[in-house]
Amino acid sequence: MMNVGLIGKTAILEPHALKLKENSSVNIIGKASVGSHTQLNSFHYSVPEFNRVELVERADVILMDNSTPNAFRLMQEMIKKSKHIFCTEHPALTIDECTELNKLANESGSVVQITNPYYFTPAIQWMNESVHTPAFIEYSNFEPGGTASESLYTMLLMLLGITGISPKKIGAVAFPGFNSSRFSNVRLEFNDASVISLNYGKLESLNDFKIRIYADNQFVAFNFTQGTFLCNNKAVNLDRYSGTNEFDHFVQTIEKKVKKNSCLEDYLIAMHVVQKINRKLMQFSSL
Repeated sequence: MMNVGLIGKTAILEPHALKLKENSSVNIIGKASVGSHTQLNSFHYSVPEFNRVELVERADVILMDNSTPNAFRLMQEMIKKSKHIFCTEHPALTIDECTELNKLANESGSVVQITNPYYFTPAIQWMNESVHTPAFIEYSNFEPGGTASESLYTMLLMLLGITGISPKKIGAVAFPGFNSSRFSNVRLEFNDASVISLNYGKLESLNDFKIRIYADNQFVAFNFTQGTFLCNNKAVNLDRYSGTNEFDHFVQTIEKKVKKNSCLEDYLIAMHVVQKINRKLMQFSSL
């Protein structure tokens, strides 16, 4: 039985905690909350409150968001004690901090997994298993809220399984649109000749999430907004992938039943790629 502690804002952590409670090998022992008094007591089930130091000592696994001050120092302390960490948001770290934490995790045996919900959806699991490479992949995601960097991390980590996230060449363009909207395109070219075209931003009244893939004898059209998933104009059967869960994968990784995925090393690579993309996009910042 793994003892799990929660550190951060209740509103952010509760959905993740509820999913973890479904795992019979997990026992949520308490939380160290950040936020107002109302927020601290808004869980739908009883979870004891601890101070952060005591909770870290008692727990085998910590779920944390980005609300904790000095997150790097906290993660550093936990990893040195061989605690396992699930980050429910993309950690607010510098590249140097992430490099150090990744080195410490490799030395201590800690598993640090970064949330990657799209990767574990049935459609993306099917894509990772079934799509041939090299491939041309066009990914479009326009939704309200969020930041450009967050969108990039979400898209890059989602594509871990099919192309990896270490492109040999990066191109990027961005320009403003009507009524404070903005469009960005990133083109990633990989050593196996695969190409990924990422379209994202904020467009007025547009909520659109699509993936199109062109590969050898394959045309894949996934429309997540409308819930349609086609390959060669035929519906894809996703039933066998419906049980995949990123929290179960995290637990299985700790138990060494599966390989690490969406870990600190992956996140560090993504950070370097995002840095290069942002440098490319800076030339359009004054537009």
